[in-house]
Amino acid sequence: MTALTALASASGTDPWEKVALGSGIGVPVAIGGELTPEMLLWAYRRGIFCQPRDDHASIVDNERTYTPDVIAGDIPLLPGPGNPYATLWWSPATRYVIPVSEIHLGRTLHKTLRAAPWTTTVDTAFPDVVTACGTARQPRWLTGQLIEALHTLNAGGWVKSIEVWHHDELVGGLFGCCMDGVFTMDSTFHTLTGASKTAIADLAHRTSAGTISLLDAQVRTEYTTRMGARPLPRDAYRRHLDAGPRTPGRLLTGRLPTNRLLTWDRQRTRAITPTTAPQDAS
Repeated sequence: MTALTALASASGTDPWEKVALGSGIGVPVAIGGELTPEMLLWAYRRGIFCQPRDDHASIVDNERTYTPDVIAGDIPLLPGPGNPYATLWWSPATRYVIPVSEIHLGRTLHKTLRAAPWTTTVDTAFPDVVTACGTARQPRWLTGQLIEALHTLNAGGWVKSIEVWHHDELVGGLFGCCMDGVFTMDSTFHTLTGASKTAIADLAHRTSAGTISLLDAQVRTEYTTRMGARPLPRDAYRRHLDAGPRTPGRLLTGRLPTNRLLTWDRQRTRAITPTTAPQDAS
């Protein structure tokens, strides 16, 4: 049973099924294990994401920081090759999510969409988006092993990318796990101002295929909260995941102009009153 079919099959073996996850705030829910496509895919399904490390200093720091919690039994140490402290699994007690129907495109983004001659695509340049997301981010978490697993899941339709283009130049994008019900946005990047927000707005529009209702920002960031991200308790987030079928989510495909998002946003927000719309001038 491969990662490409495991979730869709009742006979698929969940490697997390017998793991007693830690529940501490601000610490990983598990450490170690094998970073395989199957392990990663089932982790997404359980509301868990991975942030591994491949540099010695970070691994040593992880070991020094979390060994007391492991010894106390608050964080399970999973069997696997190499130093377990190179692989940290996270599931925040409070998740930040953007309901697709309530995403907010601020005035600055509207101005960008009116002026920029941009287009967007889906899965046209997945390797380039992943590489760009990992560039200049320290400590490095998009390790070679994680990237290999992501490529496998992308081939199976479970992980997708959104690309933002200025003519033929890739200027922004995002990637993440695309399951029915939730798109988990793992990372974004931009080389031109507003391109990462444009990728998120474009993703929200492309979910009009009807199978995704939440964009998962994972943790709180200033720019995603301005776009409508709100806190959701971990248990509620997991219930939302469990309510969806175990199949890849669907997105509208094709190269599309970003200025279409202006019309879509106006049509979508006509029924939202000023008291319920996010009060953000950005």
